[in-house]
Amino acid sequence: MRTSRAVAAAGAVAAVGVAAVLASAATLGYMLPSSAPAAAPAPAAAPATQSAYPIEADYCYVEGMIPHHEQALVLSEIVLAASGVSDRTRALAEYIVADQTAEIAQMRAWADAWARAIPDAADGASGHGGRGGAVVNTGVIAQGCGHGGHTEMKGMATPEQLAQLRSLSGTAAERRFLELMIVHHEGALEMAKTAVTQGSNAFVRSSAKHVLVEQEREVGAMTTILETVPSP
Repeated sequence: MRTSRAVAAAGAVAAVGVAAVLASAATLGYMLPSSAPAAAPAPAAAPATQSAYPIEADYCYVEGMIPHHEQALVLSEIVLAASGVSDRTRALAEYIVADQTAEIAQMRAWADAWARAIPDAADGASGHGGRGGAVVNTGVIAQGCGHGGHTEMKGMATPEQLAQLRSLSGTAAERRFLELMIVHHEGALEMAKTAVTQGSNAFVRSSAKHVLVEQEREVGAMTTILETVPSP
């Protein structure tokens, strides 16, 4: 039961954090492995199979998108601290902070829940039940992004670009922020498309679809604002 409690608890956290962008009930359902019993008392679940677990592509999306979102927060916080930035750009940056902070919490909750749900390697190899009581072979169950989620991040600003943004103010800071964030969002869109086409976990696919809709909309808004900001 420890598995179901851990995953269900993480699902509850995720549902609260993403209430504004995803339906809470659906999110909670996506957080639960198909083999786990419901949070309420229920008959014992059938043994898990490999299909009940996320695949490498699911982990690659989450492991790459968390630090990708974290840099979006950094970019937003830098422009919010700059003087002479328009209210429209400030409002956009504040929205990005709120939305992506919630998404980070949701993805971390998902990753933590699955870390608890995946059977111990030793138990799986010996054919004994893992933390969820399932008899599985962990040798064929992904436990992370095999080739490194960070290598899949697209559109990331360099340390030099971040330093430059910190040195600017007024319209110069505003223009640079918009330019960097548009590229950053375009990178996230690439990552999300990959998750939708290659991922198998319902939560991951739903999260990626949200990114596709929301960040495409934000790219359009930033492009429109950028056209009105005078060059320094």
